[in-house]
Amino acid sequence: MKTVIVQFLDCASNGLADYTLLEEEWEAANDLTKALKILKDATAFFSSNTPNISAVIQAMDAINKAFASGIVKNHQLCAPLHHAFSIGKKTLNKYYALTNNSNIYCIAMVLHPSFKTNYFSHLNWPEDGINDAVEVTHNAWTSRYKPSASTPDTTASSPPIVCSNF
Repeated sequence: MKTVIVQFLDCASNGLADYTLLEEEWEAANDLTKALKILKDATAFFSSNTPNISAVIQAMDAINKAFASGIVKNHQLCAPLHHAFSIGKKTLNKYYALTNNSNIYCIAMVLHPSFKTNYFSHLNWPEDGINDAVEVTHNAWTSRYKPSASTPDTTASSPPIVCSNF
C-alpha cells in the first residue's frame, strides 16, 4: 500500500507532492495499524454472541498484555502514539481493576475449569484475596443454589446423568 500512495503523491499533476510522508510517519502509521487491529479484533469478539465473563476477562488480559509489554513498553512509538496508548492503557486498567470487586468476576474465574484459583495466583493476588474469591463463590452457591433441607430428594427416582465428555 505504501508504494501506491507514494506513487500517487509523487505525481506532479495532482499537487499533493508536499504531503509525502516521511519514513518515521510511515512507521507511526504502521504502529497505529497494529494497535488498532488488537482493538478491532477485541471489538469483534465482544460483539459476537459467544463471549462469557471468563472469556471477556481473558480478552482483557490479552489486550492489557499487548499494550503493556508489546506496544507501549517494548516498542518505540512516536511520542503522540506512545502518549495516546499510555492514556488508553490507564483507562483500560481503571475499569479492569473494578472487576476485582465484582462477585461475578470472582465466581466465574473460580468455577472456570481451566482456571480455578490458579488464575488469581498467576495475577499475584494475595492469599487473602484468593480466599475471599473462593468464599464469595461458596456463599453464592449456599445462598442461591444449594438445595434446601425441605427440597425433596429426587435422585433415587431419577436415573443418573452421565456426561460422556469426562
